[in-house]
Amino acid sequence: MTFLKNLYAWLVIARSNFVASFGSWISLALFVFIFGCLAAGIVRTLLAGRHLKRSSPLKRTTPDPDLTAHASESLQAAIAIPTVTGDREGIVRFREFLKQRYPEVFARLHFLPAPEGSLLLCWRSVRKSDRLPILFCGHMDVVPAGEGWSGDPFAGTVDSEGYIVGRGAIDCKNVVIGLMEAVQSLLREGYAPTRDIYFAFGHDEETGGAAGAAQMAETLAKRGLRFETVIDEGGYITEEHFGRKRFPAALIGVGEKGCSYYRLTAHGKAGHSSMPPRHSAVGILAEAICRIEAAPPKARLLDVIYENMRLSAPAMRFIHRFTVCNLPFSKPLLFRAFGSVPSVNPLFRTTFACTQVRGSEAPNVLPGTAECIVNARILQGDTPKSIRKYLQSLVADLPVDVEPVLEIPASAVASTASASYKALCAVISEKYPGLPCIPGIQSITTDSRHYEPLCDNIFKFMPFVMDSGLYDRMHNADEKIHQNCLGLGVEFYKSLIRSL
Repeated sequence: MTFLKNLYAWLVIARSNFVASFGSWISLALFVFIFGCLAAGIVRTLLAGRHLKRSSPLKRTTPDPDLTAHASESLQAAIAIPTVTGDREGIVRFREFLKQRYPEVFARLHFLPAPEGSLLLCWRSVRKSDRLPILFCGHMDVVPAGEGWSGDPFAGTVDSEGYIVGRGAIDCKNVVIGLMEAVQSLLREGYAPTRDIYFAFGHDEETGGAAGAAQMAETLAKRGLRFETVIDEGGYITEEHFGRKRFPAALIGVGEKGCSYYRLTAHGKAGHSSMPPRHSAVGILAEAICRIEAAPPKARLLDVIYENMRLSAPAMRFIHRFTVCNLPFSKPLLFRAFGSVPSVNPLFRTTFACTQVRGSEAPNVLPGTAECIVNARILQGDTPKSIRKYLQSLVADLPVDVEPVLEIPASAVASTASASYKALCAVISEKYPGLPCIPGIQSITTDSRHYEPLCDNIFKFMPFVMDSGLYDRMHNADEKIHQNCLGLGVEFYKSLIRSL
């Protein structure tokens, strides 16, 4: 033992003498190394700016006026039929409206068995083909109107600037009407597809799609069908990617995060509020929530998110672009730089949001239990089970139970190297020259996840031009879409159907 102590003392003395003799040289070398790394990073960032694809201003074109007028009238009438999820009468009225509004579509396309309320159609190819069919998705139901509207949310009016206003304008009666308008227009032009094209419109997407899309997917699976690609709502054409107004981009969802709900139940002593314990059930629940919010799961960089960051770099501020252009060395800086950006941080990790808190029913009563729901949006690589265990580990020393309420895993990620993705981007480039296609993972869920067993390449994209202000109106007050935007979307769908 004495020998070890003497050896340790010798090492400490030797280190002290070394630092005393060469400390200045070590400090200089360290300074030069750090300065060199920083300079190299700045040079890499500046050079990357030269070869990264920059966006071009959106080419403002005027859609066919007759097509636009008909589509506008159709969407206005569609909005005027309230189809809040669960309103069977509204859904039936909406289906009848579609049949009357698009007689050629319903005369030429084949009906397939679908759950009551949903709609499943097939446009048969003119000749037998070995090519896999294509599936377009949408949904007919909408969320409740909510508060804050400047007018009747179900009037379907057009404001003074040419916007169609109403619940469902961008989520997602615009998609349903856009597809129906495109098909009817193509039929009138004499077009016939060279492969089968399917259209699946669910009636309960806003509550998960269990009775609509899930059942239609099962019907298609029983017929032995597989699809080359599935295209659903989701991404869109933004006018200001990363808030940069001169950088429009086509944002294409190639995957969805999972969505799970967990109920936290804190246990405490019930009684009168005049004699409170040291920690009440509400206080314990508050402690659990604080721990969860303070300890998000570890960040990581998926391959598709790396591609998203690389393609988005020209739209970023210099500090953000610096962290992207110097990956993988700058990965910790990347996570820190975007940690406070709500639209980007969820791309790197599973996120938690605590909602629906419930405690005492009276102001002077201590509840025996207090509850809240933790909404987890699960990134690929995590699972509902692993996230549940993680939450349990955070509150293991507290009298808190963690109970799963709903567990939906993250989807697979579609390939950006696939022919379907390239075909979609080709149409985008044709309609909007110079517009970059930027893939990403969505935090929202759509009906398309139910078709995952039938297709490897599912893309979430609706061809409508919107700024962040318009997109944020989804599920909010004064949801709206411009008439010209709708018309251009119909023309895009026509070109996409032709190209596929």
